[in-house]
Amino acid sequence: MINKLFFLVISIILIVSCNTNPPTSPENPLSQLGKAYITSNVINAEIWLDNISTGKVTPDTIETTIGTHTITLRKTNYIDVSQTIQIIKDSVVSLIISLTQESGKVFVTSNAAGAQIFIDFVNSGKVTPDTILTTPGIHQISLRRAFFISSTLEVEVFKDSLINLDIVLEEIPPSNVVLLEDFANVSCNPCVISNKIIETLANETYGRNKLVAVKFPTNFPAPNDPFYLAAKSICDARISYYSVFFAPTTVIDGILKPISTDSNSVKSAVDQRLLKELKFRMDVSDNVIGTDYFTTITIKVINGAGLDFSNIVLHTVITETDIEFSTPPGSNGETIFHDVTRTMLPSSAGESLSNISLTDEVVFQRQTNINPGWVVSKLNTVAFIQNVVTKEIYQAGSTFE
Repeated sequence: MINKLFFLVISIILIVSCNTNPPTSPENPLSQLGKAYITSNVINAEIWLDNISTGKVTPDTIETTIGTHTITLRKTNYIDVSQTIQIIKDSVVSLIISLTQESGKVFVTSNAAGAQIFIDFVNSGKVTPDTILTTPGIHQISLRRAFFISSTLEVEVFKDSLINLDIVLEEIPPSNVVLLEDFANVSCNPCVISNKIIETLANETYGRNKLVAVKFPTNFPAPNDPFYLAAKSICDARISYYSVFFAPTTVIDGILKPISTDSNSVKSAVDQRLLKELKFRMDVSDNVIGTDYFTTITIKVINGAGLDFSNIVLHTVITETDIEFSTPPGSNGETIFHDVTRTMLPSSAGESLSNISLTDEVVFQRQTNINPGWVVSKLNTVAFIQNVVTKEIYQAGSTFE
């Protein structure tokens, strides 16, 4: 009986022990994962995890085991940057890493102090003499300075090095530039002849460094000239100023009115004005940024004796050239138009030079939004200095090359 009881107890113990769950072992950390979203100020930078390439580039998400890891970003011409990150189970951690470009320096000097420094034809915002920072490799360094011929030199920049670069600029001799203002209409038959005369004189006989033209369209003989309608208030102001009653009418430097259809008459007036006493120097440049057109005009007084500056203004005209139509917009058959006024800055009244320095260069900067109907590559600035009382134009300049 005792033996049977002992056997029963042992059997119960064995059954109970077989049904007992084994102790739970801790979860393997290598099987616990989390994510990291990696971004940078530079796109397409390679993402490395613990010195091993992930095959991914910024911005992107990587998945790895929980715990502390090292994230490294690498890109050509940039300095590698590493940061540690704590990965949390079943979570996404964000990490932003900023990269800095590898660089070298170029110290740029010139015989023309204050020349704008361009790197690969982009304005650096600095002027000579100064040091510019750029990436290693071959670069084009250009200098631009009012009243000097621009120049470009090629330079090789090395990482963590300083190169001295001196660029000599040639000064442009002071000279007179004559302004020709033309009043014409797309339905004016004699305007066909005068337009050809103007183009020949400006582009071939003299060149734009001696003669620049601006055309102010009229509302006569036809009132529907598209160029007049596009700049009506400006054209009306200049038509009224010169008391223009018929087209074509040509005005040379504000004071001479030759016969528009007689090339010898126009040329004689231009020659006369080229011999005028030089009173001002003028430099004109332009730039396009986005949908805005910028123009910079630099003026220096050469001889202000006898001038009443309270009567003198600076006019700035934005023109468009080589405007072509598939069919004539008027009745005279012309389809190509040059030097057409698009706008005047800041207005047709110009801006007073009453407070201009008589010794220093003075810079005027203007900008306008580019009309969708304008062709940017065909825009130019024509600027001129005029006495509003006598109407005489003392100097002109343009962005035409």
